[in-house]
Amino acid sequence: MLISNNSYSCDQQFSALQLAKHTLENAEFEACTFIGCDLSQGQFKTCRFIECSFEHCNLSSIDWGYSSLENVSFSHCKLNSVQWSNADWGALSINAPVSFNSCELSNCSFYELTLKSLKLIHCFAKNVDFRHANLKQSTFTGSNFRDSEFFQTTLTECDFVGATEFNIDLNSNALAGAKFERFEALNLLTSLNIELCD
Repeated sequence: MLISNNSYSCDQQFSALQLAKHTLENAEFEACTFIGCDLSQGQFKTCRFIECSFEHCNLSSIDWGYSSLENVSFSHCKLNSVQWSNADWGALSINAPVSFNSCELSNCSFYELTLKSLKLIHCFAKNVDFRHANLKQSTFTGSNFRDSEFFQTTLTECDFVGATEFNIDLNSNALAGAKFERFEALNLLTSLNIELCD
């Protein structure tokens, strides 16, 4: 099934769409599923996604073009090099309207976004910019945060159990009530310039 500008789709399944570098404008999708689609380097201009899911899709370098995402899930997707600030998050969102499971999110930016209760589970998130973001009560279990940046980031009550390779400065981030595995929590001490001895 094809998608077009200024269209409305409800409860539809889109499989294996090849729309790399394609631009879509003013389309609305409700309760739709995208499976195995290539949307990389494309652009969604002022589109709306409501309770949609993306599975095994390539959305790397996608430009959300001020599109709104409401209760959208991504599973086993490639989402590298995405500027998430280009989406319209809505002023009334209490919790994050997106979730990620087993996705690639390297080189993305969540700079200054408020995405409370974000779910980023079993993801590879290398070199991701989380600076100045409010991610309170988020779940990051099993994710790899190699070379990702956390600075003045609100991480209170977040769940980092099973997360690896994070570098979070205790002096410049809010971490009250956050959960870490004991061994991985030693990474937090690197910011204190102390020596650990057996």
